Amino acid sequence: MALTDYVSEACTALQQEAGSWEEAVRLAGGLLERQGHIDPSYTEAMVNMVKELGPYIVIMPGVALAHARPENNVMQNSIGVATFRGGVSFGNEPNDPVYAVFAIAARSDEEHLKLFRTLAKFIAEEENVERLKQARAFSEIGF
Repeated sequence: MALTDYVSEACTALQQEAGSWEEAVRLAGGLLERQGHIDPSYTEAMVNMVKELGPYIVIMPGVALAHARPENNVMQNSIGVATFRGGVSFGNEPNDPVYAVFAIAARSDEEHLKLFRTLAKFIAEEENVERLKQARAFSEIGF
């Protein structure tokens, strides 16, 4: 599967502002909610995961992968992408500020891993992350 199978322009918000990590995660989750891909309870679960477990979702400098366990609240496997021009602090010193939050929604654990693997290939390339950080239009990202 290609990343374009999971990410769409409608589920992308570039060069946003967020006053907190929670606002950033809610913004990314809200993109999927508006498209009917997830129920609002999934966004809440993503926020609660960080509240309970800390900023483990910040997996590398500038990048956070927000996710939760699916509990009949994911209708379509998808990834929401929000970028933040000023960056957002998640409390993960070595990797803050975060410039890109990916909201990953999958219907099952197996599909969840598939989405993670697909996204990992993209973010493993430093130039992809930098291009995403600078993008002002979906076409500039290069998914």
